[in-house]
This record gives sequence, structure tokens and C-alpha cells, in this order.
Amino acid sequence: MVKIALGGKGLWSHVSAEAAPKQTTQGEDGQEIVVATDEDKWAQEDLMVLTVLLSSLEPAIMESYSYCETTKQLWDTLYKVYGNTSNLTKVFEVKRAINTLNQGDMEFQPHFGKFRSLWAEMELLRPHTTDPATLLTRREEDRVFGLLLTLNPSYGSLIKHILRADKLPDLDEVCAQIQKEEGSVGLFGGKGDLNMAHQAERAVSNKAAYKLDEKKNLTCDHCKKKGHMKDKCWILHPHLKPNKFRDNRPQYQDARANFSTDGAEPTTPITMGISNLGVGRATASTSGYATPRANLDETIKKSDLTALIKALKESGY
Repeated sequence: MVKIALGGKGLWSHVSAEAAPKQTTQGEDGQEIVVATDEDKWAQEDLMVLTVLLSSLEPAIMESYSYCETTKQLWDTLYKVYGNTSNLTKVFEVKRAINTLNQGDMEFQPHFGKFRSLWAEMELLRPHTTDPATLLTRREEDRVFGLLLTLNPSYGSLIKHILRADKLPDLDEVCAQIQKEEGSVGLFGGKGDLNMAHQAERAVSNKAAYKLDEKKNLTCDHCKKKGHMKDKCWILHPHLKPNKFRDNRPQYQDARANFSTDGAEPTTPITMGISNLGVGRATASTSGYATPRANLDETIKKSDLTALIKALKESGY
């Protein structure tokens, strides 16, 4: 479009030349004579073309290249940045944009315009050619691009590394690099797995902290102490008390030995005496062995404790 606009007014030479080209004419004797050029007119036209090119750029880009003093300097600088036909990363991005383009709720004409603009950009990056070597190179590149477009996001760093090369590797070499990357991901784990692990760890820590704070606010209705409820009170449910908090003095070893792991009452004369008095819920058989309690979480009543103390006193303990 720039060539059409400038060439139609005879100003395309400002893009290809730094200074006014010398014009020659043939004299009567057949020799070439250099015609003097109007340098002031050339400089005026060059500034006009430079202004047109700068105004056609987006504001952010124009500020980056406003230092250019001539049209050719600006054109060459822009070509180095945006006109690199071997920019593999840009070709890959355009191909991915074409493959993922979807009409969605857009009307057909705007959608078709976007489709044509992507293909036009691709044609600028890959100009038409009939050279057999170039066509074979592009065919191999298309195979590599097609493979890279199907990879998981975890291979993003590898894809960037491949596309940064001056020349795209062939398909076999790319497959070898993918195999190496897959082994390293399996050995060390990807960033996604690491982030998920950290998130899970933080979630567990937050849940534990929440439970701890919630437990601190509990108050037992029996002992009036904080940190537990009545159904977890060690006074009412001694079997819930951890071993590290139990009394391990020798005089209590024999008494604990008389309790079975399933919660049976002690097989001592005291228990038989209590059962004969009808106190508590413990019952004894005629053989003297205690029967297991039906429910280990039953609440001990105050009257049961009073009767137990009375029975112990009467028995001499």
C-alpha cells in the first residue's frame, strides 16, 4: 500500500535512496552529462514522505521511531523489526491465530475480514515463491509448526526455545527435544504440578488453622474448660484420654490391667460389690468376670460416683 501511494506520485525513490539520485542526459557528442538536482526540493519531498509514514504508525510505535531523520532510515529500521521474513515466532503465532480463529457471535463479514487479514500477514511473512528449495523448507517448517500446535501448555518453554533459533530444526530433531523435555518434566515435575502442590499445602494449613481456632472457642458443659465439648471430656470418658496424659505410676498399673481393650469393667471384688449393691451400670456374672459395656460413651451420673465412693469406703479401700 505504501509503494502504491508513493509510487503514484513519483516519490518511491525516497524509500530506496538516502539522497537525491543523480540525473544524467546525453549531450550532442554522445557523452553523458550530469544534470544538477534540486536538493532543496528533494529534502522537502523527503520530509513530506517521512511525515506520512510516521502518521501511519500507531502512537506507541511512532514514539519509538520518531528519531529517524530520513524516509530511508525509518523504512530500513521498520523493515528490520517487522519485515523479517525468517521470524519463526511470528509465523507460528499467525498460524496459531488462524487455527484457533472462531466466528462465535461475530457476523460473517467482520469474521471474514479478520480471516483475510491473518492470511495477508502470513503472505507478507512468507512471500510467494516458486523456488523448489524454499518450498521444501516451508513444507518441513509446516510439519514442525503443526506438531508444536498440538503440544500441551507445559511445553511452552521448549516451543519458545525452538522458535528463537535462526533456522527451524527438522521434525526428527524436534521430536528428540520433546522426548528429552518429557523426561525432565516427569523427573522434576512441571511448574503446574508444583503450583498445585503448593496450593494444596496451603489449603491444608488453612483448614488446620481454622479447626484449631474453632476448637479454642469450645467450652465443655461438664468441666467448664475450653478446648473440647462434653462428648469429648476426659472426666466423663476416661478411655478418650491419650496415654501420654494418663497416670503411669506403679500403684495404678494393676488397676488398669484389669480393664480389657474393648472397654470391659474391672474384674475385681470392688466391681462385684458394686454390682451387688445395684450401683452404676456395671454387672458381674456368677463367675466374677465383668461383662463389656454396651456403649463406651455412656455418661457417668453423679449418683453413680457417690455410690462408688461409698462402696469403696465400706470395702476398706
